[in-house]
Amino acid sequence: MYLRELTVLPSDASCRGRLKLHSLLDYLQDTASLAVRELEGTSSELLARGYAWVLLRYQVEVLAPLPALDERFVVGTFHDVEHGYNTLRVFNVDRPDGTPLAWAKTSWLLLDLASGRPVRPKAHLPRIDERYTGPIDPDFPDVPTPEPDAPCTEVPWPIRFHDLDVNAHVNNAAYFEWIFEATPIDPMEFEPRGISASFRSGIRWGGRPRIHIASLPERGRARSFAYRITDDGRPGEKPMTLFSCSWEPCRS
Repeated sequence: MYLRELTVLPSDASCRGRLKLHSLLDYLQDTASLAVRELEGTSSELLARGYAWVLLRYQVEVLAPLPALDERFVVGTFHDVEHGYNTLRVFNVDRPDGTPLAWAKTSWLLLDLASGRPVRPKAHLPRIDERYTGPIDPDFPDVPTPEPDAPCTEVPWPIRFHDLDVNAHVNNAAYFEWIFEATPIDPMEFEPRGISASFRSGIRWGGRPRIHIASLPERGRARSFAYRITDDGRPGEKPMTLFSCSWEPCRS
């Protein structure tokens, strides 16, 4: 497992004084890039060779209150390339003493930018399975889809320039920030505890995202929502991204 120790900086702390979920997802993405740079090159080198990673699935579980301002934490990651075109990657987020804070699993495709088609990572990045590898369960939870006639809140959402990544489409961490802000719930009282996402296609600059939000059955004080992100600039298209998120009362 590749390990990286970090500290919560002021720019990454929320108004509650703890690590923002958006910042945590950025740390996970950056840690994955650092873990494989000796095997496949830096992100810019990979792009220069005509390849890019595309995210398909994301599962996140927040197990305990995230670290507070100035606290240290450790991000560990390993991957599994024994799934044909798919590469799986797991992340563990722990306190320095080993107490688990969060866990995440992702699924990726390696895209040939010239053809626009996925390729097998082991064939095009032959060193990718040399380090930080291990078996990962390929199953992800289904992302709930509400009934077509279920009540739904629709929120048009602007793309900000800084939502875009080096591939010129909305970065995966930005979508999490969108649904965090758009959910009809008080974020001062509730916080995300579990998130599942299925990325179908990317949204680029000039797109007109719309977030469709439907409530799911409640469990005690917990609240759950299903989200569909569509693009008004591409009417008739299937959802670009599907999410589900469970929210629970904030922990101290």
